[in-house]
Amino acid sequence: MRTQLVFPFSRLAFGLAVIALLALNLVSFAQLRQIQNQQASLLTQVENAQIALAMLSSPNIQTVLISGENVSGTLLLDKSHNQAFLIVGDLPELANDQIYQIWLVKADGGRDSAGLFRPESGQSYTTKAISSTQMFSNYVGIGVTVEPAGGSDAPTGQRIFKVDF
Repeated sequence: MRTQLVFPFSRLAFGLAVIALLALNLVSFAQLRQIQNQQASLLTQVENAQIALAMLSSPNIQTVLISGENVSGTLLLDKSHNQAFLIVGDLPELANDQIYQIWLVKADGGRDSAGLFRPESGQSYTTKAISSTQMFSNYVGIGVTVEPAGGSDAPTGQRIFKVDF
């Protein structure tokens, strides 16, 4: 006489359980990825806040008000330490194929790129530390334009604002 092993689950039930576990793992992975992205965004915000606070404690800080069409903000500028920090409110979100590009303006009207940025979704203001290989004292102003993703060698898009310092 032959004995047969009896399994509490049929093959169909076992297959469905495996599929359910895989689906739960995929959902958990997606949630983990979202939490990691939120954590990275918060870390960037904290770092930017620390930079702004450190700059505000400097006796050499120059505050330049920014006023453009539908945007306002402040540029913190410390020429003696070659540091600048941009705080701009109400920047419109851009299409995926666009980005904001920062331009440092030379006395002769030439422009040097000082970085790219994108506003944070759901934030009322955008912050960006600005760096330059040259001293900020070599420039007379700063501007921001909308450029194709990846940036441009020279301003080509709509100017959001320009301020002199």
